[in-house]
Amino acid sequence: MSLEERLARLEGRVEELSKRVDDLRSNMNNRFSELRNDINHRFSELRSDIRELRGDIRKLVGALIGLIGGLIATLITIILTIVL
Repeated sequence: MSLEERLARLEGRVEELSKRVDDLRSNMNNRFSELRNDINHRFSELRSDIRELRGDIRKLVGALIGLIGGLIATLITIILTIVL
């Protein structure tokens, strides 16, 4: 096999490897893009869940304040009834 033939085979292999590298790079970029989109979507859902939890906590705190206020009013009424 002559030097020119060896060089031609080597060039063919280099081109093949170059194509493989390009394919891998493209595949990695696509996967990173999909991963980025998935992470953004999950963060968006997490933000929504946190907002919902904040609203639920506010409702719960409001109910507890109302309950404690009603309990205090009842205790004051009972104490005033006993004292007077």
